[in-house]
Amino acid sequence: MSFLKAERRVEQIEKYLSVISWIAALFITFLIIIDVFLRFVFNAPLPATWETSEVVMPYIVFFAFAYTLKKDGHVRVTLFVERLAPKARLWCEVFRKIVSFGVCALFTYWSWLRFWHSFVVREEILAAIYIPWFVGKFAMPIGMGMFAIQYLLETVHDISERQS
Repeated sequence: MSFLKAERRVEQIEKYLSVISWIAALFITFLIIIDVFLRFVFNAPLPATWETSEVVMPYIVFFAFAYTLKKDGHVRVTLFVERLAPKARLWCEVFRKIVSFGVCALFTYWSWLRFWHSFVVREEILAAIYIPWFVGKFAMPIGMGMFAIQYLLETVHDISERQS
């Protein structure tokens, strides 16, 4: 598989994950609207709305990381780097992306271990209904893994740009 094909495939996965992210946001929004309506109109709120929102929230956060990086939407402070020569700026960017890749890879590994333990013991949130906690913990290793892959692709792209 060529680098360009891999890049396109990763971008496609990132788009799907970002769609899941906004669907999760809409789900939480509608869940809260329904809960408030039922609470004030019928005095019968939905059980465990808060806990369900806690489980879904990581999908909003982590699934959008890589896509936002691809679209250059993350906040950066370039106070010193923008004053460097183009060659030095490129190597600073490469260094930053390598370090970011390493951090994201560590978070991916660490969060996978936490998810897997939660899955094995069937961890659940203490709520009025059964809500598996491992479902929410699954979002971080997937999101951080895609974040790491995007940093890796950008690093390879920057280095290959430097070579040409």
